[in-house]
Amino acid sequence: MLFVSLMEKKDIIRRLWEMLIDAGYERFTNCSPDEIKDELLVDLGLDSMGLLHLMVGIETEFGIEWRANDVNALTLSTLHTIASFLLMEAHNAVVHTYGLAREAFGGSAEGYFQLRPQPIVGHEQFSAAHGR
Repeated sequence: MLFVSLMEKKDIIRRLWEMLIDAGYERFTNCSPDEIKDELLVDLGLDSMGLLHLMVGIETEFGIEWRANDVNALTLSTLHTIASFLLMEAHNAVVHTYGLAREAFGGSAEGYFQLRPQPIVGHEQFSAAHGR
């Protein structure tokens, strides 16, 4: 799921569109993902079986597990809203991971996540430190 956060929304929308075409919804081949990203999927001919197929494909492709309160007309209404949901879920996973790391490091994840500036070591200091 975390790889979703590395994707752009337009790439997620394109992949969702491809999943619908792969599922046999040929009506989606007559338009581009950009043209239909805000169109209601029901208005584009996606029935309940198609929606179920899409949801299973999303679980497989993006590694999410649908919760009961995620399955609603708002979340699953357009390719745009589905992509937004996936990005939000990826963000929540990152935040959750950060929280777990904070707990593991006694309430402070700075030792795990923060980059610490390192002094610039010249050739002389490096050679002296390593006995060369």
